[in-house]
Amino acid sequence: MIVDADGHLFETEEVFEEYMEPALRNYRPRLMSDDEGHNFWVVDGSTHYRRPPIPGAFNPGTGAPPGGELARYRRASVGSQTLSNVKERLEDLDKEGIDVQYLYPSFLLHINSWEDGVLGNGVCHAYNIWLAKVCAQAADRLKGVGLVCLRDPEGAAREVKRIKELGLAAVMINGTVGLKSLEHADHEPFFVEADRLRLPIAVHFSFDQTATRELFPHLFPYRVLGGILPIMAGFTSVICSGLMERYPKLRFAFLEGGCSWVAAYTERMDDHFENPRYNARQLISRSPSEYLNSGRIFFGCEGNEGSLSRVVQELGEDKLMYSSDYPHADRTEGTARILRGRDDLSESAKKKIMEENARRFYRI
Repeated sequence: MIVDADGHLFETEEVFEEYMEPALRNYRPRLMSDDEGHNFWVVDGSTHYRRPPIPGAFNPGTGAPPGGELARYRRASVGSQTLSNVKERLEDLDKEGIDVQYLYPSFLLHINSWEDGVLGNGVCHAYNIWLAKVCAQAADRLKGVGLVCLRDPEGAAREVKRIKELGLAAVMINGTVGLKSLEHADHEPFFVEADRLRLPIAVHFSFDQTATRELFPHLFPYRVLGGILPIMAGFTSVICSGLMERYPKLRFAFLEGGCSWVAAYTERMDDHFENPRYNARQLISRSPSEYLNSGRIFFGCEGNEGSLSRVVQELGEDKLMYSSDYPHADRTEGTARILRGRDDLSESAKKKIMEENARRFYRI
């Protein structure tokens, strides 16, 4: 059995038109299109979609299914991408060799960067209700991961309770919240409620890290650092700042940030922990590697990663979860079958990566 721990969907305007509460519906996200068929979102009267300041600068107009002629270049149908046709999504999963898929957003991956947290949680609330209803159409194969906006921590705590009531499998956050780290005292209401409800927390890649974008306006260096930096910041918060001790019922997964960096970074953490000049024991009582090996920390990996066998040797078999990134354009197709056919991984490792570790994280 192959469990995809990190699949995706593209949101549509209908989600917010139908499910946002009346007081906020007028401020819902809206789609606009350019003449070439690029769709882009407008939120709270603003958008990042603008003329690039330099050639090659990032233009985040891809958080929605493309329109016009561009639509035919996508490898999945619009119905499959948006889950407006669940049958088409299931047919695509069959082609990929995936039995169960956990669903994350695309446009709303960056929800924790929104300045208006009340509006953010209103959008999350609508999305969570819609996602639960869609997943119910194929409950044995499609599993939803709920969203909160940590810019409004009290609202995020209330939404965590709704996520649990809706039967969604986990809650997604980003590794940073604007310029605040996850362990910031403002976020305590969210973590208290997630811990009380034993809801797994997925710290997912976010492509809207302002400081990195200002450092590197060109897409290439920004994409290299902008994707991994928030994940590493979130990992640092969880491992080095006492979150695992304060909230002992929580499990964390770090998704779409790769896994080849984890062993070297943890070694660096351990080295600093043992050096008395850094006063690590003011924050944590055990070494970072002990937290890493506690059974509460997981990472996403793709089936075609060249360093995967080395990472398994360094981290062990019980921390990695297969992730397809379907249907995003920069993924490799068929990675589930690639993973199943690899001869540099033991059968035990493959079974854990493809199924058992995801079962433990999501508590299937």
